Amino acid sequence: MKKLLHFLTTVGVLAGLSWVLWIGIRQQQNKPVAKEETETTEETKPEEYVVVLEKKKAVALAIKKEQPKKMEMPACRRAFGSVLDPTALVVLNGELAAAEAALVASQAESERAQALMATNDTPKKIAEASKAQFLADQIKVEGLVRGAQLQWSTIFNSDATKRRAFIDHLVSGSTALIRVDLMPGDALAELPKSARIIVIGREDAPFNATELMPAMAADPKTQAQGFILRVDKPPLTLRPGMALSAWLELPEKPRSGFVVPRSAVLRHDGRTWVYAQEEDEKYIRKPITLDTPLDGNQGWFITESGGLTTDDVIVVVGASSLLSEELKAQGGGAPD
Repeated sequence: MKKLLHFLTTVGVLAGLSWVLWIGIRQQQNKPVAKEETETTEETKPEEYVVVLEKKKAVALAIKKEQPKKMEMPACRRAFGSVLDPTALVVLNGELAAAEAALVASQAESERAQALMATNDTPKKIAEASKAQFLADQIKVEGLVRGAQLQWSTIFNSDATKRRAFIDHLVSGSTALIRVDLMPGDALAELPKSARIIVIGREDAPFNATELMPAMAADPKTQAQGFILRVDKPPLTLRPGMALSAWLELPEKPRSGFVVPRSAVLRHDGRTWVYAQEEDEKYIRKPITLDTPLDGNQGWFITESGGLTTDDVIVVVGASSLLSEELKAQGGGAPD
């Protein structure tokens, strides 16, 4: 009986080991097949960011290409800000106008009292009081002018006639004041030569500032270096609080780069791209970094490190059609 049990146990163990060995062999035989299927799938998957067109399709899309033109752009620094509300200047001008009127009256009274005192027609005490009032009014006017210039720099003119004309232009909208600040931690040792202004949403219509002055106080939130820009006869309505940015031209060596036509630039997945020709009808989507908008329909300036080289041939007409074709091949959605 013991021999029989021993024999059955031995047979059971051998059967179990045989089963495990058979399962292992089957798994090994299936692995190469799975690998081949994976390789086949990867080979048939479209290459990312690449569009290959058939000849007829390329003709139908009317693709146009050209090499980006080289150009030099003055050294610039970007700043961000908004249109200032002129209400504070209007109120300050009203206070100063009232003080100036009082000064004119006290000056006339002092001169009259001094003349009467010379002929003994008025007491000396009255003449001295009128003179003291004149000096007090003069000090008040000078204090208001200096306080305004500390806040607004040379924008606030001490000449009453010019100042009133300037305030009228601010109220009518024919002149606007803009405050822009550099990024926190950034600073310029010299005053920028000029400023080119871009209104958010109107990047295709940049315009120049008439005058540029350093801001007398730092922004309490960013603590960044700021500038006040004056714009006379702006090409579009600049309303208080309107967000914008400015490129401040610096007295430094110009930067080399390329002109990218506006029609060549694509915006997708939160980035900017262009299509560059790789072969006859093969195009690759390349990321680029836009630097400065150019006048009119010229497009954008990008630096030499912005993503293009002198050997690139980019698509200037039909770029959005290429993006649609690429996303169709990838099984994605519509372009941005």
